[in-house]
Amino acid sequence: MLAGRWRQKTLVDFLLNIPLFFCWHDMAVKPEQLHELLTYCFDFAKLMLSDSGEFYPFGAVLGFEGKLNAVGIHDGNEHPNPQDLFRLLEDTFKVQAARGEIIASAMAANVNIPSTYESPCPDGIRVHLEGNDYSRFIYFPYRISKIGIFKRKMKIEVLEPFSVEIQPSFFAKPSAPGAA
Repeated sequence: MLAGRWRQKTLVDFLLNIPLFFCWHDMAVKPEQLHELLTYCFDFAKLMLSDSGEFYPFGAVLGFEGKLNAVGIHDGNEHPNPQDLFRLLEDTFKVQAARGEIIASAMAANVNIPSTYESPCPDGIRVHLEGNDYSRFIYFPYRISKIGIFKRKMKIEVLEPFSVEIQPSFFAKPSAPGAA
């Protein structure tokens, strides 16, 4: 089963090689905790794709007590713009990180994978996984096909995931005074 194989490979390939790192408040974020955030976002995004063929951006955060909290956002519109929801969620995570309320975050979005990454297909689940000293986009390319005549169900084929290191958005360390 792909999901089981993906979980094993992701834990090994993406997270076990990450050293423990510390938040400004000396709170350690373990690779297993980052994996929990990643798995939550991947599993929920895949469920939404199977049910609807799409999903709006959502996320999850890890508080200091080590508990994962799912985060959804709504702007009051019946059919919101996904980019607007993404920005609202991004702003929320920035504030929570700046206040020291969270030690890690994950944001999932349904994206077109940039062609520069030479993905086997353009559609992808992108999870922005971030904690202190760790910031990656993890892409899960997928193909979707409809099955069933009367009750439409989506079949999701998830291909090999890959990660891209990015500049931190939520846990960026403040610049030293006088640094340019």
